[in-house]
Amino acid sequence: MEVLRAIWLVAILALSGIAVMSQSFPFQDFKPRTLSELAGMEKDVEKDRDADGKPGVVFHGDMMMTRARVVYTGASRPMSDAKKDLLSKWAEMFTENKEAYSKLYEADWLFTENSIEYWLPVQKKVSGYFEKELKKGDEVDLFIVRAGGIYVKHKWDWLLFVEEYQKVKKENVLIK
Repeated sequence: MEVLRAIWLVAILALSGIAVMSQSFPFQDFKPRTLSELAGMEKDVEKDRDADGKPGVVFHGDMMMTRARVVYTGASRPMSDAKKDLLSKWAEMFTENKEAYSKLYEADWLFTENSIEYWLPVQKKVSGYFEKELKKGDEVDLFIVRAGGIYVKHKWDWLLFVEEYQKVKKENVLIK
């Protein structure tokens, strides 16, 4: 009877651990979209704001939480000061701790979608796994939050930051 009780307790603890781990990131809240779709949503803003040519900032209250399938290139670069400033201002309005949230991002990582390049800021703790888990050319699902954009030097730089990722698992195909 004691053995049965111990097995039952281990099973309950294991299942509750799985439930807690799966709740740590809200994967289900992110809707499938392409980066191209997200960029297309900004065309109206770009058209309205480009006319005067002055620097401008746009913040989005609707974060359009997106799961986008892209190709990992392995390339990264430091985030621009303008993008860091935009992130800091967005975090001040939309997060509980601006400083802590802003420190999560230091670098943009290059991804491609249908041969179009996108430089996206990725959380340090997330990008820390790239070298261990990914290789150039791997397909990944990025979990992205849309924050806004900044217009500098007659060009919009949209802030779509990566909160998490999952490597796309290749299914084994049997050839008969």
